[in-house]
Parts: sequence; C-alpha cells; structure tokens
Amino acid sequence: MSNSRGIFGISKKPVKDFVYSPLALAEFRLLRLQGTASGSEPLACRLFTTTLSEGSTSIGFEALSYVWGHDKSDRRIRLNDSDFYIKSNLEAALRAMANELERPNQLHPKTSRLLWIDAICINQDDNTEKSIQVRNIKSIYHKAERVLIWITWPGTHGNIRRAHAHETTTTAIRDFSRYHRDGKDTRELLHYLDDPHDQKEFKTASQRLQNLDQFVAYIKKGSHWPTLVTFFDHPWWRRVWVRQEIAMSRRASVLCGESSVDWEDVATIAHWLCVFTNDLDDKTRDCGGTHHSGAYSGEDLQFFRKTLQKGGSLDFQTMLIHARSCEATIPLDRVFAILGMVQNHIDMPIDYNMSAAEVAKAAFQRLALLNGGLDALIFSQNPTRKEGIPSWAPNIYSEFSAQPSRLRGRDESLYRASMNQSQVSYSFSADNSTLSIHVGIFDSIKSISQSFPPHMHGIDLDRAMRILRPKAFGWMGTASDSDKYEQLLRTLTRDQNIQGQRLMSGAGDCPNWGRFFRFEHEDVGAATEFQYLSKALRPFQIPADDAEIKAWLRLFSESIGSRHLVMTDGGKLGLVPDEAQKQDVICILASVDVPLLLRKVDVGTYLLIGEAFIHGVMDGEVLNGEIAVETQHVDLI
Repeated sequence: MSNSRGIFGISKKPVKDFVYSPLALAEFRLLRLQGTASGSEPLACRLFTTTLSEGSTSIGFEALSYVWGHDKSDRRIRLNDSDFYIKSNLEAALRAMANELERPNQLHPKTSRLLWIDAICINQDDNTEKSIQVRNIKSIYHKAERVLIWITWPGTHGNIRRAHAHETTTTAIRDFSRYHRDGKDTRELLHYLDDPHDQKEFKTASQRLQNLDQFVAYIKKGSHWPTLVTFFDHPWWRRVWVRQEIAMSRRASVLCGESSVDWEDVATIAHWLCVFTNDLDDKTRDCGGTHHSGAYSGEDLQFFRKTLQKGGSLDFQTMLIHARSCEATIPLDRVFAILGMVQNHIDMPIDYNMSAAEVAKAAFQRLALLNGGLDALIFSQNPTRKEGIPSWAPNIYSEFSAQPSRLRGRDESLYRASMNQSQVSYSFSADNSTLSIHVGIFDSIKSISQSFPPHMHGIDLDRAMRILRPKAFGWMGTASDSDKYEQLLRTLTRDQNIQGQRLMSGAGDCPNWGRFFRFEHEDVGAATEFQYLSKALRPFQIPADDAEIKAWLRLFSESIGSRHLVMTDGGKLGLVPDEAQKQDVICILASVDVPLLLRKVDVGTYLLIGEAFIHGVMDGEVLNGEIAVETQHVDLI
C-alpha cells in the first residue's frame, strides 16, 4: 500500500496494490484493456474471471505472445482501480494495442479489447495456481480468436525511426509473401531481398520525389536484409513458451509496434530463408545478428502448428531436444512448455512446487518408458550434475554444450555400436537418484587434445586443424599417411557427410586420401586445411563450390565444437565431450547406438560424461567379438 499527499499536505485516499482472488478449477482470468491514457498516466484495465467453456463460445479474446524481459516490474498500470506493476516490454505492447483502439477511421471501432496475458492473468506468486493454469494454456491459446505476437526492438534513433523500421519490416515480409504466392522464382525473390529498388524503380522514384535529398535517402534504403536480420534476431524466437503458443493458435498476427503482419506471411519467408538461402548464417552475422537466425525457429513453429492442425502428433523426445535450445526464465519450463503439445501421449505432472531435479528425472523416466530403452542418455549432457540433477537426466538449465549425434531426432541412427539391440535391463533407486544398468566396458582415454569452442568459423577452424592434425598423426604412429588422413577425416566429421549420411569407403570416395589432404597440393584450389578436407570426398577433377565448402565447414564445426580429440588405450581415434578426462572409460549399452563415456567415482559407481564417437567401433565391432569387452553392473549417479 502506498500513501500520497496533496500540495497542501492533505492526505489523499490511499492507493492499494492489486490482490488476486482465488480461482476455481475450471476458471481463468481475462484482461479488458481500455483506451490509452496519456504517456505519463498508467493504463486502465479490468481483470475478470470466466471459464474455458464460456471463453470458447460467448467471449472473443486475444492471447498475447511476447518476451518478459529481465528488467524489473516497475511500470504501473491501474488494474481494477488498484496498482499493478509489469515489465517495460509488456507495457509497450499494451500501449500499442490501446492506441489502436483510438486510431481514427476504423471500420469497426472498439472502446476496449479482451486479452489473455500470462504475467497478469496468472498469479505468478502462487505456484499451485500457476501449475493449474499452465495446464490450461494449450486450450487458452487454441480458443483465442487470435494470438498476438509482440516483436519490437529498442529505438536508438527515436520513435520515428523505430516506427519506420517496424513498418519497413512488416511491409517487406508482406510483399515477399505476395510475390511468393504470385509464383516468383527463387532468383526473383532473392533479388527482391538483395536489391528491392532496381533501376526502373529509381526512375519512378526520381519523378515522384521532390528533391535530391529525398531521392538519395530512398536509394540508401538498400536491401531488406538488415531489417529482416533484426526481426529474426529478436529474443521472441528463442523463447520456449512460444512453441506451444503458436502451435495451438488458430490465427496469429505479428505486431511490430503499431505495424502488423499475418503469421502466415512470416512463416512463408522463414521457410524460404531456411530452404533457399545457403548463406543465411553469413548474412545474419554480416548484418549484425548475434544469434542463430529466428527463421529456423519460424520454420519449426509452422511445422509444429500444421502437424497439430492436421491431427498429427509430436514426439516427446524430439520436442524435449528442441526445448533444450530455447530460452526459459524458469528451467522447469523447458519441460512444462512442451507438454501441452504432446499431452495425449505422456502422463507427466505440471507442478511448480517440484524441483528442477525432480522434473528432469521424471522427464527421463517418461522417455525411457516411451522409447523402450535408454537412448535418451545421448541427450543428457549433465556430467556436473547441475543443481542436483543426476548425470543421466537431462540438464534443463542450459542448451546443449555440443551437438548430439541425433540432434534433429532422427528415427534411424547413423550408427550401430550396440548392433540395434533394443532389449535393455535397467532400474531406478527408490529415491530416483540412481540408474542401474549393465554395460560393456571396452576402452579408456589415453591421450587428449585441448577442447575447441562451439560455432567456429573460417580461420578458427583452420587453426584448430593445424593443432589437431600433427597431434593425431603423432598418436597414430606408424600407420600410412593415407590411413591417418582417412581416420582423421572420419573422426572429425563423426563419419558423416553434409547430407547427413555415412561416408563411403576410402576406395569409393577417393583412391588416395593423403593426396587430397596434403597442404602442399596448391592445385586443388583450396586456401586452408579445412577446405582441403572438404574436398577430400570429391573426385580430384571436380572442385567443390563455395556453398559445399561452407556446408563442410559447418559440419566440422558442429562435430568438434565443445569436444576433445582423443586417442584411446586401444589405439583408436575419437571425439569425446568437453568434460572428458584421461582414464574415463568407454562402454557399449544395449539400446544406445553410440558408445558412452563414464567416469568411475567409487566401486561400481559412475558418472555419465556423455556420448562418444570412437573410430572403428560404431558398427558393432565390440559386440561382434573384434574387441575385448568387460561386462559390468554399474550405478549411474
């Protein structure tokens, strides 16, 4: 409660902070946003209670999808005549929507609009209420007349420049979608993005614009890439909850300030950028983008949405893998946010009174049950046991430190280290802290290189190669150069090509591996060691083009990023997680298609460090009897 005094010191009526009333099980709240106040006055809103059944028939409302932000909740609004505090990004969205109510010349003017907004309509301080309401989010976003996606960016040059940037972005997306529907080919669409103001348009513009300054400003607008990169670099694309919010929507629109564009238009350009723009990552970096382009997320969101609209289903493991790469204010949301999309296939509680360890363990146990095995261990990446989460359960606090061998959730693995054995015996301790299994230990780490950062590019990759090649050659001793080069390439790529297939035999792809890798061979037309490697699988007389070289560079980066190159005691080259150490043991586990790296902490007790690629054991050689193996019962903690 706060008190205020008038200019003569006379006390005014105290202003109370808003207090929530409890909700019944089937109830939820809606916000009525009224016309805007002046810039210095708080917005006026009313919060009322209804039921989901009523909300689906007689009440038309919109649901907001937005980024909370990390700033304080210090923006005051008037909620049922009481003070309520929200974050700045939400206040900006509410003001933009309130301003729209008072915009002149509306065909159907309104004095208010009904909204569902999680930060206001759910009592965020009540975990019990939040747990119940989060279970209803699937229905709320599906029953909303429209989902409003709020994407805006700070204006460094004032409101006018910011509004112009918003309008330019939405217009570019809308026009691109129209050109795409009209059947423009890839070359024409790319030209529109690269150079939207061609010479013919220049002439028209020069006749229309009144002076030289205006015409020069028109020309300097340049390509659409900077605004598109800014749009797709927005944190909204990385937020985990938007997966469910968009997937369940019947209709959605993107609001950029007071400009808007239909979601279907956004999905069209996102799909095109992912499929037809080979240098999307380069353009993103060149135009100041600081993250993986949100166009990739847009492509995924539309796939989730269309799959559910057609009555299809989404796999829990695939969605959990996807959520690991998303941002979440609360780690539990990396699990809870996807359950609404797979709820019919998994029985798992949504309870914000649970700890992160309890949620992670429950998620893994559901995966083991659904998969009929333990291949989910590939995706755990939790050797430090973050916040008490066992090493075998997924680290829901952070994204993957290194790309798993099946990041995209392939139904079929590239590898057969366990000979496709699906039957595995396992059990959990009474407190679910320990996973007991039988493994076949066949090797351990003898020598280890430095690890390399993720997402390396260009010269960083070449420097890594200059370190790894001499070290690996020294480890491999008296083997022929051709064998050394072949083992090195197969290990650095995890024995796959840029199409995601296993590499062919050396004889099938190139008769003499060494000839193509030698740095001295200037006539192959490559400038760096990694470019030589990328050409290794091409016939000598057919050089790889730039797009292919970039694809190989991405593959190398994904394979060695956050990993060590190692030599095992058994004389095998491999890639292991960043946390690996000498003497960590390598084992085979039924139902898991790749070797696993373990660390002994006590008799029979181990930590799971993560998956490993070990050249020469990825196709069942251990179980075929080609390599000695010791079967052990181990407890993973």
